[in-house]
Amino acid sequence: MTVTWTSGYGINEAEPFVEWGPKGGQQGHSPAGTLTFDRSSMCGAPARTVGWRDPGFIHTSFLKELWPNTMYTYKLGHRFLNGTYMWNQMHQFKSSPYPGQNSVQHVVIFGDMGKDEADGSNEYNQFQPGALNTTNQLINDLENIDIVFHIGDICYANGYISQWDQFTSQIEPIASTIPYMLASGNHERDWPGTGSFYGNMDSGGECGVLVQNMFYVPTVNRDKFWYGDCPYLIISFL
Repeated sequence: MTVTWTSGYGINEAEPFVEWGPKGGQQGHSPAGTLTFDRSSMCGAPARTVGWRDPGFIHTSFLKELWPNTMYTYKLGHRFLNGTYMWNQMHQFKSSPYPGQNSVQHVVIFGDMGKDEADGSNEYNQFQPGALNTTNQLINDLENIDIVFHIGDICYANGYISQWDQFTSQIEPIASTIPYMLASGNHERDWPGTGSFYGNMDSGGECGVLVQNMFYVPTVNRDKFWYGDCPYLIISFL
C-alpha cells in the first residue's frame, strides 16, 4: 500500500514516516520520500502566474509485505531535528484478499468528478457542482467499497494550484481508508508543445506536473500515466 500526504516540512526540517502495523498489534515505521516543485516547473498561465501557489512538500511511503485480509492501522509522523514529533490522526485500511481467493470485490470507477465548495460559495471555473454528491455517496457507502478508480480529469484545477488542496481534502475520508487509484486526463496533462496527446491548453499550464508529483504511479516513464496495480491511500494535510 502506498500512502501520500503533504506538509510544510522539507527533509532539512523533519523526517517524514508512517507508523503502521496490524490493528492491535506491533507497529513499525516506514520512511517516506519527499518531492516538491516550483513555479518554473509550470508550462504557462495561469499555473505560472495568478494560479500559482507553493505546494509545500509531498511525502510518499510504501507499506510492504502486507498479510492478506488483515486490518491495518497507520498514522503519519514527522520527526524534527530536535527529536520532537508531530503526528496525524490514526487511520485504518484492510489489505487485499489472498491470491486466488474466491471473493467478491466491489469496485467504483468514474472520471471527470472535480470538486466543489462545501459551503455553497462560487469559485472560478465551477465545472463540477455535483462532485460533492459523488464524494458524499462514497463516504456513506465506504463499508461496501474495496477500491476506487478515478480515471482522469481529477479536480479541474486548470492551473489554479490551491484547487488540488481542496480536492484532496474533499476525498480524504475516502482515500485514507480504501485504495484510491488515479489516472491523468486532458485537464491534468494537455499543453501545447509538451508531448501531450492533444495540443490544447486544458491543463491551465500544469502540463502534468501536479498529478505526477502528487500521486505516485508505478511506471518507468511518469509522463506516460498508465500503470498496473499499486493501490494507495491519500491524506490531504498533516
